[in-house]
Amino acid sequence: MPGLNKLPPFPEDIPTHPLLVIDYQLLKEGNEDEINRLWEAATKLGFWYLKNHGADREVDEMFEMGEETMKLPLAEKMKFSQGEEGASFGYKVAGSYAVDEKGTQDTVEFINISKDDALAWPNKVHREYPSTVNSRMESTIKPFVQKAVEVNGLLIDILNDKLGLPKGTLAAKHKLLEPSGSEARCIKNPPRPGGVDDAQTALGAHTDFGSLSFLHNRLGGLQVLPPGSHSWYYVKPLPGHAVCNVGDALAVFSGGILHSNLHRIVTAPKEQAKYERWSSAFFTRPANHVELTPLTDESAMIAEAVRHSPDPNRFRTGQTSAEWFARRVKYQRIKHWTVDRRAGQPAEVQSNIHRHKPLQFDKINMGLLVALVYTALTNSSALLTCLNRLNKLPPFPEDIPTHPLLVIDYQLLKEGDEAEISRLWDAATTIGFWYLKNHGADQEVDGMFEMGEKTMSLPLDEKMKFEWGDEGGTFGYKASGSNAVDEKGTRDTVEFINISKDDALAWPNKVHRDYPSTVNARMENTIKPFVQKSVVINGLIIDILNDKLGLPKGTFAAKHKLLEHCRSDARCIKNPPRPGGIDDARTALGAHTDFGSLSFLHNRLGGLQVMPPGSQSCPFSHQPLPGHAICNIGDALSVFSGGILRSNVHRIVTAPKEQAKYDRWSTGFFTRPANYVELVALTDESPMIAEAVKNAPDPSKFRTGQTSEEWLARRVKYQRIKNRTGPESWHASKGTEHSEPDQAVSV
Repeated sequence: MPGLNKLPPFPEDIPTHPLLVIDYQLLKEGNEDEINRLWEAATKLGFWYLKNHGADREVDEMFEMGEETMKLPLAEKMKFSQGEEGASFGYKVAGSYAVDEKGTQDTVEFINISKDDALAWPNKVHREYPSTVNSRMESTIKPFVQKAVEVNGLLIDILNDKLGLPKGTLAAKHKLLEPSGSEARCIKNPPRPGGVDDAQTALGAHTDFGSLSFLHNRLGGLQVLPPGSHSWYYVKPLPGHAVCNVGDALAVFSGGILHSNLHRIVTAPKEQAKYERWSSAFFTRPANHVELTPLTDESAMIAEAVRHSPDPNRFRTGQTSAEWFARRVKYQRIKHWTVDRRAGQPAEVQSNIHRHKPLQFDKINMGLLVALVYTALTNSSALLTCLNRLNKLPPFPEDIPTHPLLVIDYQLLKEGDEAEISRLWDAATTIGFWYLKNHGADQEVDGMFEMGEKTMSLPLDEKMKFEWGDEGGTFGYKASGSNAVDEKGTRDTVEFINISKDDALAWPNKVHRDYPSTVNARMENTIKPFVQKSVVINGLIIDILNDKLGLPKGTFAAKHKLLEHCRSDARCIKNPPRPGGIDDARTALGAHTDFGSLSFLHNRLGGLQVMPPGSQSCPFSHQPLPGHAICNIGDALSVFSGGILRSNVHRIVTAPKEQAKYDRWSTGFFTRPANYVELVALTDESPMIAEAVKNAPDPSKFRTGQTSEEWLARRVKYQRIKNRTGPESWHASKGTEHSEPDQAVSV
């Protein structure tokens, strides 16, 4: 479609309404002045420009997808019509909506793609789409959705905190993997020949149905009605700037503190009216089951706002998010138009044609946003390379004792299967390890192995430029022999590269440190997609464990916010072969519990061993299963749960028998709480946890007196050979295992 530079400029003599320009990068950095400016915009007009959002490429490709789709024959597009009963996903033909109470028909057509369908692709969640959408789902729509989820999620999280809500309250109402009305949209409004000034309404006056909108325009046409005004004003499109606005859900949740303002789409002004007007957007909406009601019990500020409202009842909608949304869509349809569209409808605006009291939406999922944030565009040749390499490896020997692990099906967990959730709970509370199948990350994992191989092939002096040091850091390169594996000071044999989750998601911006060229070259197409997929997988599992522990919804999510700095990282590990394939299980990485919350590990050869609870020996090894990850609980979840969740001792040894002739590779992602989070049992939030701590032999074990960052830095620092003074250094590196024996069992 034509670029912005080929279109006539917005006319200088048209009245516009000024919007605050908010810098997304400053928000990410926690800049208090910028946060206060966002708060001002969200509580007054409810609209603002957003710059430095980093989604320009995704937006441009959405416009291309929209143009391709709108060029299809009408008969073909109508096969995917959204219908008349309140559904929104699919195609909307021009003239199917009313724009006012007279029943005037709209002039826009658009295509809506469900967030759920985009992220689940190629699986179907809600419906089918035109071929032009399907062909762009992986390369265009999914990345746009992921970026928009990330951007909106940060904004909602900031508003959550400014409203005085407990951390993660709004995120829990916008969980990434729960079905919702969130959707991506591309809109086309036809030109008005002659460039007439008549501002014919293309899309009627309305407040947005959901929580937060992320809009991109190429021409004028968006108008807002400022509070207390009877005049409409254009919003001038600015290159590289999104327009964001609060929707009904956030307005309801906040008791009207956040302002969901009336706006409409009209013909572009003057010369711009000669051109097709395109816009693209993402609309964040709460999960379908979420009730739209003010959060007065969670925030004194909101309770006070509702108490002083002229009509407190308008915030008690009596509807779920799905019901609210379906009602509003249904009664915009011409097929349902009657003389009085308000009949039988709640107070706000009946299908949004009548201007009563604008409402607002409150939040989006930040705990898992990040899911927000995954673009699985890994090189397919890497997959073939890794698979070919895997086929040449000797099988795991059948005469090696192994420890059985439960096999958990991730897809069943996503579907809420109670039996599978119970099996996950069994695994997490007994040995703390399990296999995970159907996780959907195989392509990303293979790309990580290829990145690791290229990185470890660099000269040692080049890799050492990125060494993580001896003061408790973990991001960067770790040389073989730099850590102790036991209290005697025996040196480890593994080298690995750790990439910070924060650096991967912020790329090409730097958050923590620089990395080797082989990492940088793979950051966008390999590491970032792996991190994003891992965040989603671990996030779902952590959410399930949260609920099984009887914690309030979103408690764990609030401790693992995607855009807060933490020690979460992706890792690729290499352990060299032992010539001759000897059986000696020399320790490559010493007995330990994992430092963080949840690990997502992938092995190509044996070598991982665990020590079952109550065992004093280590005769068992873990047998790698193709396509299965190994997940395990770390110290943070164990502490939070008062020991109910089991952070178990494990180690890495030489691969068994013939497998020992080969390099042993593994890759993993380690989810850890935000740096500032205190590691302490959540006894006040869960009677189950309170009872477990009360009955623990040593309750003080669950009051660490350390933050997540301090806990990890201590453990890492005292494993380092440079910091070794004697056996006491090894013991100072311990986590929840404390003085348990250094034996382990092969899984």
